[in-house]
Amino acid sequence: MARWIGPGPEHNIEAVLEAAATWKDRCFLSDGSVFSDRKLWTLENLRELEQRVVYGAIEGKHLTFIQKLEKQLEGAAAEVVHLAVEVYWFFSLFPSRQDIRPRTKRRNMNQIWAWSRSEFPTSKYLDDAVLGGVARTGISFKARGGWEQIKFLLQVVCRWKERPRYDKTFRELPPFDLADWVDRIEDAEYRGMRNALLYLLHPDFFEAISSGLRKQEILTALKERLPERLRSMGEDAPTAQVDRALHELRNLFEKDYGTSELDFHRSPLLELWEPPILPGRPTALNTILYGPPGTGKTYATARRCVEICDQASQQPDKFRERYDELVDEGRVEFVTFHQTYGYEEFVEGLRPETGPANNSADSAGFRVVPTDGVLKRIAGRARKSIDLNHVLVIDEVNRANVSKVLGELITVLEEDKRQDAENEVCVTLPYSGERFTLPSNLYIVATMNTADRSIALLDTALRRRFEFEELAPEPELLEDAAKAAGVALADVLNAINERLEWLIDRDHLIGHAWLMDTKSRDDLDRTMRRKIIPLIAEYFYDDWDKVRAVLGGTDDFVERATLAVPPSLDDSAADEPRYRWTVKDEFSTDAYTRLIGKSAQSGDAEPT
Repeated sequence: MARWIGPGPEHNIEAVLEAAATWKDRCFLSDGSVFSDRKLWTLENLRELEQRVVYGAIEGKHLTFIQKLEKQLEGAAAEVVHLAVEVYWFFSLFPSRQDIRPRTKRRNMNQIWAWSRSEFPTSKYLDDAVLGGVARTGISFKARGGWEQIKFLLQVVCRWKERPRYDKTFRELPPFDLADWVDRIEDAEYRGMRNALLYLLHPDFFEAISSGLRKQEILTALKERLPERLRSMGEDAPTAQVDRALHELRNLFEKDYGTSELDFHRSPLLELWEPPILPGRPTALNTILYGPPGTGKTYATARRCVEICDQASQQPDKFRERYDELVDEGRVEFVTFHQTYGYEEFVEGLRPETGPANNSADSAGFRVVPTDGVLKRIAGRARKSIDLNHVLVIDEVNRANVSKVLGELITVLEEDKRQDAENEVCVTLPYSGERFTLPSNLYIVATMNTADRSIALLDTALRRRFEFEELAPEPELLEDAAKAAGVALADVLNAINERLEWLIDRDHLIGHAWLMDTKSRDDLDRTMRRKIIPLIAEYFYDDWDKVRAVLGGTDDFVERATLAVPPSLDDSAADEPRYRWTVKDEFSTDAYTRLIGKSAQSGDAEPT
């Protein structure tokens, strides 16, 4: 049975599936509620909730999901607020982040319910056994695209309820026919919620795997074990067909091993399909990818995360999808440092919480409690699944005061001082008083823009704890863009960078990524006008004579006009003329050929 996902008291799978069955009967097949006798899952309420939380987008990346939801539900009827709670609850059945404890989920649901000015109900479906969820990485409100997952769930249920109420044949669709129906909804194959929903509705037929890519990986690796009629199934096979094939595989394995207690993510099945392991550790535990703007640091970071977590290389056209799944699973966390970023956000800090004040029996007021930062949270997840690698990505690591952000944890960053290492070190955290060290399966990959700050200026203690990998401009990657624009882009980039390195240094070059998406000459001109030339001007603090020199020393890209001497100033003021510099609205036909000048041409396109 697909419902079996491994031994252990933490799984509570039967409690979760009982709750899911209750939701199916009361909410999916009817208009009721999981927690009350009211009608919540009506078509009218679902459409209003969709309009508010999906289409009523709230800007502000620093707002939490709960904070955004509160704004979106302002003025909503109590039934719509309660429906939002039950949607949140449904997501909790197939969570992506096991460190979100059941009590935190209950607190969030209680908070949302309170917006309706009514008392939060009690229910066995709010117990830890249920809110712990399926013990498999899944989907999350927090994850990238989380709002799209909500939208998809609401779309499925709305379309289901739009069918004639007494269409018994439709209501009793066999599992894989239901999957075919669900897959008619736009982008179904890309939604983790699609896989979670089908598992929770029919756990004996669908695997507890939210990743469509992971299902395809398993099937591809094991297709030789399938009946002949299914072996020719390609990577573009319909998603429901993949589910059918996995179900047949499971039936074969259950017969071979004489048990239904099998899981594709555990032995003995795991070893049959898992990607080949790269020899040795895929990379150092602490790495900084550095280079000037536009050298593909974000792209390289995503690929590195996939290689670390899967311990295998991913196809170029698939790694981005796999990266998003790892974020969903909570195995990759992304944070951007900035000037005001501190220890409290990164490690732990004190946060106000409503309720009785410290050492007070009063119900009013608030108290401050230690709250985990991003590093502590992902370290906790990594420690719970020590056989899986996790990655914390720190973007723009040099923009913050790194010593201040890390505090005493700069000691435990070192590989030989990690958990279970030869010289393991535990530090005492100042707010919680907990003893803490970093697990050896937590990798830290940071990026650094050298145009902002040189490596030489980094703290020495930090430098010796990280391996540094330079990402330089790669003009050879511009071949397709060069053909599209009809310009020898590799020569253009080389010429610009040679002059920048001569006038400033190698930290202030122009990366190839600025030009990778060029589809035409107009695209190229727009990028030069709006991105590259302004960046070069910034490098030289608006010394436009040097900007002009980098661009070939011609008037093809920038031009100047002499400013008139203001009235009442004496003639000596005119001895040093002042100029107004502007970027030209149109570049001449041979502008890029003249920019290259005497630089060697690589011949990636016919020069203009």
